[in-house]
Amino acid sequence: MQQVVQILSLQINNIAMLRKALFLIFCVVASCGKDRAELRITDFEKQESITLEPYKLIPYSMFNLHITGYSNDTIRIKTKGIYNLDLRLTGDIDTLWYSDYYGEGPIECTFLPYKATKGNLEIKINL
Repeated sequence: MQQVVQILSLQINNIAMLRKALFLIFCVVASCGKDRAELRITDFEKQESITLEPYKLIPYSMFNLHITGYSNDTIRIKTKGIYNLDLRLTGDIDTLWYSDYYGEGPIECTFLPYKATKGNLEIKINL
């Protein structure tokens, strides 16, 4: 009888640990995406913005901004936050900008068509 009780208590402990692990996995998956974003630009009639926010308990070390694609004239990419960039790019674009970042606050990235009227861009931002 005592062996049956021990086996049942082990199974109950295993179920409790499995529930905790599943809850932790769910929390991580549900919160993904707040500190990284991707923007595809095909409409050069309007500006578009995205804002990234760091998680409070995750350590950060870099801010990455990767822009690829092409435009028929000059575009502008501006950031606000810890870094206030104002990049002007034209033609075939493959630009990577990165710097130290330690979770100092949100970063907003804005695409401005400026002089361009056509093109295809992909903007990836990661904290």
